[in-house]
Amino acid sequence: MSKRNRPLMLGCAITLSSILLAACGGSKPDVGEQKTTAVPQEPTEVYFLSTSTYWWDEATFMKEFGEPLQKKYPHIIPKTVKLTGMNTKVMEGLIAAKQPIDVILAANASYLLYLKPYELSSDIEPFIKQNKVDLNRFTPEFIDMNRKLGDGKLIGLPLQDSPTQILYNKGIFDKFGVPYPPHDQWTWDEMFALASKVTRMDDRNQYYGVRMHSTFFRRNPYSLEYVDPKTNKAIFNNDVGKKVAEMYLKQYEKSDIPGLAPDGAKMFFEDRVLAMWMGLGASYNTPERYIGLDWDMAPIPVLPERGPVSVQPYPDYMYLSSTSKQKELAVQAMEFFTSDSFQMERSKNAYTTPLKSSQIKAAFGQNAELFNGKNVSAMSPLKYAPVTTYNQYTNQAAATIIPKHINDVRDGKTDINSALRQAEEEVNKYIEENRK
Repeated sequence: MSKRNRPLMLGCAITLSSILLAACGGSKPDVGEQKTTAVPQEPTEVYFLSTSTYWWDEATFMKEFGEPLQKKYPHIIPKTVKLTGMNTKVMEGLIAAKQPIDVILAANASYLLYLKPYELSSDIEPFIKQNKVDLNRFTPEFIDMNRKLGDGKLIGLPLQDSPTQILYNKGIFDKFGVPYPPHDQWTWDEMFALASKVTRMDDRNQYYGVRMHSTFFRRNPYSLEYVDPKTNKAIFNNDVGKKVAEMYLKQYEKSDIPGLAPDGAKMFFEDRVLAMWMGLGASYNTPERYIGLDWDMAPIPVLPERGPVSVQPYPDYMYLSSTSKQKELAVQAMEFFTSDSFQMERSKNAYTTPLKSSQIKAAFGQNAELFNGKNVSAMSPLKYAPVTTYNQYTNQAAATIIPKHINDVRDGKTDINSALRQAEEEVNKYIEENRK
């Protein structure tokens, strides 16, 4: 998992004073759930490691995952690897100490940083075939992305997706007599036009229309490839790359200098001068940030020429550790955590499911008071954008190098064409310096 906290952890609250982390226990398997083959039934410890703070707290892990897993499979004794921080030295220390690790939770960037360099992932395809796991239950882009991470091999199963919606402040729209964002499909042009109507000064306060987290580049709706996987050369200085950059920069139209500040979350939750916030996987704070905020959700816009296509997914995957001595049990746990029954409970507790099931998606937030009356259909797009290549080079390009140069355009230091050219040069230099 990346440095962000658990996706939309604010949504797991039944009240604003506590976060609901309810476990799902004892549910009968739904129709279509996979069957597992026979495995040793003697009590066996299975260790779970997360590359972020998720799963570090044993009590929370056991309530959310361990207890329901053990209720389903009494022979599995779930253990979480307790940590106070995660970096490469910590991972190397765990490996040197021969810490048992069976299942590892990580998002794409963390996989590249903490798993791939140490060859800690395994091909799970043999187990998938052996256990007759139905991959068609999953949203296809989630499986496609994992195969791209695994150089064609399936090395993980998705547990959940990052937040994929727009949060909007109803009070700002009411203040200016502007209609709220639609609850169903709309386009990027329509979103920016609406943002323009609420970007204005009032009572000596400047209000802003929309801000997007820089994760936009990683999840861009054009499915722009940043690096050619065959030649390992940057390939984004083109017409599509310019469209992606222009789309990102459009959020700053009509903004004054203070409005160029990149912290959209602060503008939305603390200053409350931002009408729409598209976090795209950025960290969300506790529900206390919502006190006194009249808010709702709208879907991520689509590109008319591409149909109901939103942005690319950015899920958290469960990986089978290459060092695991309990691989069959580890995969059995992974299967359970992606089962219909378990995912239904997680959806009710405000976690975005990786499964196709419309019934599970519709149940989102039912146990979370924070989402009562909200447009929860906005949490999952009708269709994700096709996924692009994801490796060390593309991650560096999308997460660091390109945003830096495009922000120079925002700040009036350069133009788009120069920024794309300079970014491509820097990406190629990074590739040369880091190629093995």
